[in-house]
Amino acid sequence: MRFYDRHADHYDQEHDPFLDDLALYRGFAQHCGGRVLEAMCGSGRIAVPLARAGIRLTGVDSSPAMIARARERAAAAGVGSTIEWITADLRAFRSRRRFNLAFIALNSFQHLLDVADQQAALQCLHAVLRPGGTLILDLMQPDVAGLLARDGLPSLQHSRPLADGSLRQTFVVQRPDLATQRIHCTFLYDTVAADGLVRRTSDSFTLRWFHRFEIEHLLARCGFTVECLYGSYALDPWPHDDEQLIVVARRDAP
Repeated sequence: MRFYDRHADHYDQEHDPFLDDLALYRGFAQHCGGRVLEAMCGSGRIAVPLARAGIRLTGVDSSPAMIARARERAAAAGVGSTIEWITADLRAFRSRRRFNLAFIALNSFQHLLDVADQQAALQCLHAVLRPGGTLILDLMQPDVAGLLARDGLPSLQHSRPLADGSLRQTFVVQRPDLATQRIHCTFLYDTVAADGLVRRTSDSFTLRWFHRFEIEHLLARCGFTVECLYGSYALDPWPHDDEQLIVVARRDAP
């Protein structure tokens, strides 16, 4: 997505502090063994800590800016030579490698808005996973009533001081479309200087949400069998947190 090319620095500032999901992916990677694929890997927030834990990993993302930042992060952590980074669209991803585990973290699969794109991505993942390999999808389950109540209203997401003494604030305006199960998200990036002057930039993307049986059916059409549904990163049975669905599926044999 071009959004992430334009705002890779914002992404890191906002997401680097989030560590809640690392133990989940580390545990599955150690259990599955072999090489791991992180699809739509972003700037390496998860991949680099996994590599530091001794896990062999390939990271794939369509954003050159995010992959560049991932390489920098890996080099700074001393694991630059141990991670394979690939700039590619997941819908057309090919690899001679075969993986025991693939995962897409933090709602990233929901950037794929149409069934054709969703199927194309899942079929590519099916092709590079070993038979019996594991796929994990972390999906947002939105509070629809809450979304409708906040429709069009800005919400403060992050507020961070910068090195030059200014303040960076990120607001998001969400507009849900119930008919298409989409949320149009507009991000407002405000930089507040020490003298109070505010400079604002903005950008937007759209997410598609899934219901439980819908994602199960989609995975089945692409050669996967859902094994477990979790409602939290601590692997509480779903539903636990009404706004999170973690799907663990197995790649069926050809």
